[in-house]
Amino acid sequence: MRRIGEVAAATGLTVRTLHHYDEIGLLRPAERSEAGYRLYSDDDVRRLYRIVAFRRLGLALEQIAALLDGDGASDPRALIRAQLERLEAEAAMREQLRIRLVRLLRALEGAEGAAADLFLQAIEGMTMAEQYYTPEQLAQLEERRRELGDEGMRRAEADWAALIAEAEELRASGAAPTDPRAGALADRWAALIARFTGGDAGIHDSLNTMYETEGSERASRGAVSGELMEWMREAVASRRAS
Repeated sequence: MRRIGEVAAATGLTVRTLHHYDEIGLLRPAERSEAGYRLYSDDDVRRLYRIVAFRRLGLALEQIAALLDGDGASDPRALIRAQLERLEAEAAMREQLRIRLVRLLRALEGAEGAAADLFLQAIEGMTMAEQYYTPEQLAQLEERRRELGDEGMRRAEADWAALIAEAEELRASGAAPTDPRAGALADRWAALIARFTGGDAGIHDSLNTMYETEGSERASRGAVSGELMEWMREAVASRRAS
């Protein structure tokens, strides 16, 4: 027979944990000494090692008790499947959080004194995006960003800024969306969207839904006015029809 201190040392558990297992009926010592000390048999120790193994798999104490005590309703395969599903869900949540933090850090880099305002803007933009893109689509977009790299992202941002400025200037001049110059801008507009979406139709639909629901000014965070967006939509449609 082994005393509680020996058992605790052998398994890496604390005496307090063994007391708790006794109190809830998960592991009751075979005997007690005349002085009231818990004494564990070899069978008790074997059961404890099984408890430790199950705990390392992440099973709850109630689940472990049902397995060890032969509850027919506690199919170990079902418990393991449920545990795998829980771990996979947690892993997906952690990956989504990792992507969110990477995006936030990228938005804040180089912000200097404007960091506080930019932080709030970045959070708002991320929250909006997560309402319209699925987690899988967000992961795809993050992969696109990695493929483009920092230089590619800066170039894309510069290309968008130049295109928006040219389109607004042409629209303000009174040119119609059917103007050949608008058609050339529409080609560049479509190409930049394709660079963003990677040609994925689902991401493209989510992007359109966000702009239609939130409005172009809010969705673009002030980069594109509602008038310009409508003008460009007509220009793109005209280009496709021609």
